[in-house]
Amino acid sequence: MKILLISLAACLLFTVGDISMLNIKIGSPQSGLKNIKLEEVAKDGGMVKYRTKNGNDFSITAVDSKVAFMENDWLQDASAKTSLLPGFTFGETSLKDIRKKFGTNGFSHTNMSGGATETHVIQFNCFEFDSPDNEVLVTITKVALDSGANEENISSLLKLDALIIADKAYLDEIWGSEKVYDPNYKKIKL
Repeated sequence: MKILLISLAACLLFTVGDISMLNIKIGSPQSGLKNIKLEEVAKDGGMVKYRTKNGNDFSITAVDSKVAFMENDWLQDASAKTSLLPGFTFGETSLKDIRKKFGTNGFSHTNMSGGATETHVIQFNCFEFDSPDNEVLVTITKVALDSGANEENISSLLKLDALIIADKAYLDEIWGSEKVYDPNYKKIKL
């Protein structure tokens, strides 16, 4: 019985340990950011933006000296499709792939569900991790307006453009607490 409990605890730690970007986790002390060995390209209050080794952006926002929000943005270079979250490839992973992986369409904040620009349709899908730390994964996908997307194929054509891991309460604060949930909503495991 003792071995079973130790194995179970190890599995839980492994699952929770995977919820990070460059080994930075939600709730990590802001002081730990000094260990990041990337070029700093911008700083504004509690937000620091870095350039990743493959040329993409990685932004970290701290609130009350703790990491509350991390965003990895693809800068559209075809040779830099690797994201900071394993299993997600910029420009290739589709919303359909994400839904299949998690078995749900997740939820969206009413104020941040997506929309259209002059050239693209953009979709924000949120997935709460099954962890004690209230992290939320936000996948931002987009497709060109002239792609021929329709209701039947759009989830296959919406491709990953950015990833966010954030504290659930912080997202509610900046995006509003009103949400729309998929009927098959469930927390996810990474």
